[in-house]
Amino acid sequence: MDKLSTHLLEKARTYEQSTRTSVPAYDTLFAVAQAYFRSHLGEQEASLLVVGAGGGNELSAWGPTNPQWTFTGIDPAEEMLQIAQHKAVQLELESRVRLLQGTIESLPQNTPKFDAASCILVLHFIVDRQEKLHLLQNIHDQLKPGKPFVLACAYGDRESDELQDRIKIWQSVFLDASYTKEKVENMGKVIMNISFISDQEIQQLLSEAGFKNITRFFSSGLFAGWMSLA
Repeated sequence: MDKLSTHLLEKARTYEQSTRTSVPAYDTLFAVAQAYFRSHLGEQEASLLVVGAGGGNELSAWGPTNPQWTFTGIDPAEEMLQIAQHKAVQLELESRVRLLQGTIESLPQNTPKFDAASCILVLHFIVDRQEKLHLLQNIHDQLKPGKPFVLACAYGDRESDELQDRIKIWQSVFLDASYTKEKVENMGKVIMNISFISDQEIQQLLSEAGFKNITRFFSSGLFAGWMSLA
């Protein structure tokens, strides 16, 4: 194995371990999202848009067991896309995967509409409300009418005691996973730099972007997931 492959594998392992600790029941999130997609797509061939595809976890979770699905993944981070590409090769999914570096605006204008889309652990990195809305509108515009979309991100009222309690629990999970107290305290400071908005505000953004049948289907620690239809 070459040095690049070794580096990517180690980076992928570290990323996946940290994400699974940060989002308890992380694999359940993907399993329920898959069930939701399957309930709308059936056994037919389907094209999925993955916004924030770096790391390739969507490919690992959904690719092997859904041979009729193809994936177009977008992510601005080159190294994370390299990890996703490495996973696609390992899982023998290369013929069904297209990865693009950039944002959703990077999609070629002649790209056909998609049968499903996901945006997992991305929205909370966008601070401005209008930029959040713009992203969701662009995703909506890339979907065929009535097709499913899954969104997952951090949520909560930044000033509320309820969110502060959840952050303390989130930190305790990392302590239980043998992270040092100093590192966990620093992570607590970093987590407050992401954009927390309430469940109600997220559902309002989805509605404004054109989505309907909006339902929160997942909640774990600081994160939640919503399903909806274009």
